[in-house]
Parts: sequence; C-alpha cells; structure tokens
Amino acid sequence: MKEAWTALDNKLKRNEELKESIILEMMQSKAVRLVDRFVTLEIIAVVMMLLTGPLCILWLDRFKGIAKIYLLFTAVICFIYSLWGVFKIHGLMKFDVSKDVSNNIYYVNRYNHQINRYEKKFYWCFLVPAIVIFLTLSFVSMKVTLSLWVLMICAVIAGILFSYWSYKRYNKNMDSILRSIDEIRELKEE
Repeated sequence: MKEAWTALDNKLKRNEELKESIILEMMQSKAVRLVDRFVTLEIIAVVMMLLTGPLCILWLDRFKGIAKIYLLFTAVICFIYSLWGVFKIHGLMKFDVSKDVSNNIYYVNRYNHQINRYEKKFYWCFLVPAIVIFLTLSFVSMKVTLSLWVLMICAVIAGILFSYWSYKRYNKNMDSILRSIDEIRELKEE
C-alpha cells in the first residue's frame, strides 16, 4: 500500500512539473511573439522613414516657399527617427527568454521607457503641432480650395485618432509582455 501511495505521489509530482514546464513554455512563446511584433513594427517604421526622407529631398525642386521648408523638415525628421528606430531595435533584439529574466525585464522596461518618455512626448508636443502649423502655412500660401482644407482637417484628425489607438494597443501589449515575464520569473524561481 505504501509503495502505491509513493508511486502515485511521484506521478503527481511529475504531472505538476510537466504542467509548470508547459506553462513556462507558453509564457515564453507569448513574450517572444509580442517582442518580435514590436521589432517587426520598428523595422517597418525605419524602412518607411528611410524611403520617405530621400523622397522628400527629391521633391524639393517641385515646391516653393513654405512647402519646400516643410519637405526639408520632414526629411530631417525621417533621418533622425531612422536613427532612433535603429537604437530601439538594437535594444529589443537583446531580449532572449533563454537568458536571465532580469535582463529581459531590463530590456523591455528600457524600450517602454523610450516610448513613453521620449517618443510620445516628442510626437504630441513637437511633431503634431509642427505638422499642423506647416500644413496650415502651406495651404495658406498656396491658396487651396475649401475641399483641400476639409481633407487636411480630416487627415489630421484621423492621424491623431490612429496614433491614440496605436498607443493604447501598445500599452496593452506591453502589459502582457511584462505579465508574461513576471510569470516566467515566478515559475523559474519555483
């Protein structure tokens, strides 16, 4: 009877260990998938900026006045954002679930800090007002029709709403990554 209880106890322990390893593997794959999504989006953003900057410089000879300044401003912002994006990608690429959990928490928190502290503030306090001001000045100098003014206002509102939605989705994904990493840490400590 004692041997049967011991065998049953061993089997239950193995099942518990198996469940923990399956949960650990699921949490690791979830965290890796979400971090890979951030890396992919950052790469797409860098490529788009690297294509947009030279395109703005090629169009400089087609415009005059404030529109020319706006294109030059856009090219400079695209170049700076490309460098910033490469810096963020470099940090995220160091995320590796097979290594120490505290390092992964550091890299994810560093990326989160870069987005929340620098990128969001730059975007909302500098870039959006600059775009609106330059577009308004360009439209006034070109004396565009009412339909183009309506189109610009709708585009600005759509851009702001899309950015707001993107940042909300970003926060949701970041919270999910941090929860997964915390669960991984707890499972590895046991």
